[in-house]
Amino acid sequence: MGKNSSSPLIDPDSLFINLNRLMECTEAEGPGKRFCIWVQGCLRICPDCCNQQMQSIVPNIILRVEELCDTIIKSKQTYNIEGVTFLGGEPMLQARGLSRVAKLCKESGLSVIVFTGYTYNELLSSALDIEYTDELLRYTDVLIDGPYIKSEPDYNRNWVGSKNQKFYYLTNNYDPSIETDEKYRNLIEVTIQNEHLYVSGCPKVIKDK
Repeated sequence: MGKNSSSPLIDPDSLFINLNRLMECTEAEGPGKRFCIWVQGCLRICPDCCNQQMQSIVPNIILRVEELCDTIIKSKQTYNIEGVTFLGGEPMLQARGLSRVAKLCKESGLSVIVFTGYTYNELLSSALDIEYTDELLRYTDVLIDGPYIKSEPDYNRNWVGSKNQKFYYLTNNYDPSIETDEKYRNLIEVTIQNEHLYVSGCPKVIKDK
């Protein structure tokens, strides 16, 4: 049956995202008010990752891309967010679904920031066997790359945990001034969701807690 059928079956063209959690409005994961998506699953397994509970590749919160997009649009209307941030976990492992989300965000006037444990050069290399990374990068404004390295802590730039991590400005929406802007410095947020306590924001501050 076609997409407009009244069949209760799930559209076979639908994509799903395996999430750890969402935050509809935060000011701790990038410039301005942002919708934040933490995905579940990562292959890099950095030993001192501040989100170790998101490393296991197991089903967690499974959400259709269409539902996620609807939630983002409602967040824009409710909180006047300026963008969306993908992190985790490893967003690039779910690049196919997230590229659709990112495309919707761009069409809706929202910026897209992506954190990845892979380097930008790895993502551009055909040797990295992960599909749709180029599609996700096409709709990304700022890519923040590289694994967290405990021996190289970075105390000077916003949002990164170690000096090896780099910012790539793939559009003109932002410029390097955001990296050291004092209004974003060491900002953390503590929230309670489904009876769980979460801390988000500055990786160094979170890891030291």
